[in-house]
Amino acid sequence: MLLRSLPWTRLAKADRELTIKHPIDILLFAGHAWVYIYSRKLKGSNVMSDATLGERNARGEWRPEAPIALAPINHWPPHPSAILRWCFGNPGYIWPYNALWLAIAVATWAWLTPELAIMKTLELWWMGLILARNIAFIVLLFGGLHLYFYVLRGQGDAHRFNTEPLATNSRRFLFRNQVRDNMARTLVFGVPVFTSFEIATYWGFANGYLGFPGLVSDPVLFWGWFVVALLFAPVIHAVHFYLGHRLLHVRFLYKTVHALHHRNVEIGPWSGLAMHPVEHVIYFSTVCVQWLIALHPVNALFQIQIAAFYPALGHSGFERLKIGDGQGLEGGSYFHYLHHKHFECNYGGSLVPLDKWFGTFHDGTPEAHALMRERLRERRVANA
Repeated sequence: MLLRSLPWTRLAKADRELTIKHPIDILLFAGHAWVYIYSRKLKGSNVMSDATLGERNARGEWRPEAPIALAPINHWPPHPSAILRWCFGNPGYIWPYNALWLAIAVATWAWLTPELAIMKTLELWWMGLILARNIAFIVLLFGGLHLYFYVLRGQGDAHRFNTEPLATNSRRFLFRNQVRDNMARTLVFGVPVFTSFEIATYWGFANGYLGFPGLVSDPVLFWGWFVVALLFAPVIHAVHFYLGHRLLHVRFLYKTVHALHHRNVEIGPWSGLAMHPVEHVIYFSTVCVQWLIALHPVNALFQIQIAAFYPALGHSGFERLKIGDGQGLEGGSYFHYLHHKHFECNYGGSLVPLDKWFGTFHDGTPEAHALMRERLRERRVANA
């Protein structure tokens, strides 16, 4: 029988024990730990400004001072110490964001999801609860980042990729307003789509269609594979995102589906899931990989929440989130911002070097931009 929850209900620090009594406790604890570790790491560093880690040109476009680098696991010859620091250090592969998403997934499964036995039958009441919970998650994360960056102007334009305002009177968007358009497309279409994938996951596990029940009797094999599936979830997301994204840039699909997302040239948190419903289905189908390999619903839930939560950060429009006087947390993806700016580069991310392998990598330098322009010129000549 599948275990109902994971045994992470108590966290110890020094001679004190913190008891997790409520779902929000684990989120608060993760948040405090996040800030604490960064404040320790950055203690004594210079105050963050545009000039600290990058430069802004006369058009108001900011870029980091160093070219975009691939994850250390992609370097050859390999550097074991750099790989270990990246895997277990801060920031790195696990900490802070993947650890945070995993903590949310565990808390969601343990306290905010009905019993698996209940979900053997599709009923509106529990499906509605999951939809309401997911709407709350998205409003808190996407809305919270938008509130901080664009309403309260918590750090002004420091490390914002472009100082152009989000559109407030444009015919490109519903209601002639970019934020309202993005919110509507996210909450009316995006959340129901990934909720549907989540509901299908629970129903499949509850009825024995997903998972490998025969392995439950071997706890070493079960939990070993469970951990492996968790560790590879971000890689699965990265590969699936690249492949789906390249598909969406095929001319027909781009014109009929993906062009809607690319109306967001200047991006904000709500732009992340502002897509055509067909694109939502393609994007969130990443969980189908976990349907083939997952042993526990948490594996699939983690995969879904990675896909649901990362776009808020990746489209925040800011390279960093300020914390005190330090360099702050990594925020938006300059790598992906360049894709919104130029369209024909950086279809994936820096974790798996698919753009590098297929010749679409843009590291933000003038040299990379010249190579992209030459590639596009050669393609136009070939298609003439």
